Amino acid sequence: MASTNLKMLNKTGNNIFSDECYTPPQAIDPLLSYLPIDWIYYDCTSGKSSKIIDFLKTKNINCLSSKDRNFLEDDLFSSDLPSFDAIITNPPYSKKDKFIERCYKIGKPFALLLPVSSLQGQSRGKLFSKYGIDLLVLNKRIDFTGKGSPHFGVAWYCYKILPKTISHGNILFI
Repeated sequence: MASTNLKMLNKTGNNIFSDECYTPPQAIDPLLSYLPIDWIYYDCTSGKSSKIIDFLKTKNINCLSSKDRNFLEDDLFSSDLPSFDAIITNPPYSKKDKFIERCYKIGKPFALLLPVSSLQGQSRGKLFSKYGIDLLVLNKRIDFTGKGSPHFGVAWYCYKILPKTISHGNILFI
């Protein structure tokens, strides 16, 4: 039992082993009704492949790939990247603090798929308090591995994505 728990922590914890989790459509679908369809989105972690981009294309929503760019270091407003309206991504969990901070620094709307437990944390708490955050909590756990029995819940951490008429500093459970 202990070795099974250790393997699970290595897969989903705050380390490089937890960073290779591709986003299944059932994780993206609840967010769709809140995404303006005329916006251009940027999946800043879509280097090898992106289920987010693939799924949004099936819904006729334009989403750019990061290709070989390093979101945490590159100039996102350089001439080689077309302009975009918002960031939508499932960032590497071991780098979630850096991704949240970078997204706020850029100042564009964003939706980051993160574990619900990401609400906790001193640096994240300060950022959420300073800038605000809306959560779209997925009541059903998402199976990222295809092996069943997901053991943690996720939510879309949104900034300037959800309409103010339904949310502003609120948590929506869907």
